[in-house]
Amino acid sequence: MKILLEYEVTTSFTIEIEREELPENHQDLLDSVTRDELAEAPMQVNDLEWGHLKEAWRSSTPENTWVYNEDHEELY
Repeated sequence: MKILLEYEVTTSFTIEIEREELPENHQDLLDSVTRDELAEAPMQVNDLEWGHLKEAWRSSTPENTWVYNEDHEELY
């Protein structure tokens, strides 16, 4: 029996935004990013690395993983 086990994996991404000047601090910059910028800005999703996969495996629970058969029918 083939079992498909789906893990949540977190990686990071980089967006490019423009400002007339640099906000006073890091939090102000984060707060200034709009939904439209997030959706429309040029984006680079960083590659998954071994550490991302290892962390997903170490942190796995029945609440953050999904189990399917080879026909993608949920088993649990």
